[in-house]
Amino acid sequence: MKKKHDALPALADRLELPEEALTGAGKLTVTAGRRALIENHKGILEYSPERISVSFGRESLNFYGQELRIVAMNRRELLIAGKLQEIAWSGL
Repeated sequence: MKKKHDALPALADRLELPEEALTGAGKLTVTAGRRALIENHKGILEYSPERISVSFGRESLNFYGQELRIVAMNRRELLIAGKLQEIAWSGL
């Protein structure tokens, strides 16, 4: 019998979806150091023009820079803009 996690890549392929869409894994896309799209986040932990901290359950993703702002946010995606200088993962 196949385990559930063994079937996910095949299911994602059949549905023409990225595997992380089925597993809930976080995904980060950074464009030119000015925008960051975060998928499958769990909420905002800290927000200021110099730091935005995003929860991923037991871990967080920290954005450091200047003039940081949240451009758009929904339950699944978060778009950050500004002068991104550093991005770091940390355990909670």
